[in-house]
Amino acid sequence: MRRIEVLVEEPSAEAALQVLLPRIVQGRARIKIINLGSKHALLKKLEARLRGYADRLKGGEDLRVLVLVDRDQDDCTALKAQMERAAQAAGLITKSAARGGSPFTVVARIAIEELESWFLGDPDALRVTFPRLPQIKLAASPFRNPENGGSWEALHRFLKKHGYYPGTYQKIEAARRIAENMTASANRTVSFRVFREGIEACL
Repeated sequence: MRRIEVLVEEPSAEAALQVLLPRIVQGRARIKIINLGSKHALLKKLEARLRGYADRLKGGEDLRVLVLVDRDQDDCTALKAQMERAAQAAGLITKSAARGGSPFTVVARIAIEELESWFLGDPDALRVTFPRLPQIKLAASPFRNPENGGSWEALHRFLKKHGYYPGTYQKIEAARRIAENMTASANRTVSFRVFREGIEACL
């Protein structure tokens, strides 16, 4: 069976994907999520990790790799190009570089601007997870455009206003809880839809 390994930059992404990926993949592949600890560490180690995957492919393993990072304040085009260069240096073909349905090994994906944008993109999941929340108006900020910036701060402010996480925002706990109620096919954020399409392409 095909194996998909997903490289992420931090624990809350790992927690969310541990819930979401099995629903998307539905037993069509084996999944492994690897948390590299930080965006800096992921990007620094990426070429070396991909070289390791190249060796495994030479050994006959049926493998695909998806790399997920937050955009944060980076230039999206430059960030994607950095991941593409790491794959090229490791001798691997990315989905973006493949032409006409040619085989590829690596898919580079960016959460814009960060993971919490995906949560804001599923208001129904938020209301199920946090029952005291009022009806969410999609035309209101920050739900009108979840990828507009400052998403984790906006999400925390909204939850705090309604009695959740009055102190520090517990990113890992919140990610796991919200992901449990998300509908992968209904998310309003473009970067989540592109991420999901990347997983489907790996399958």
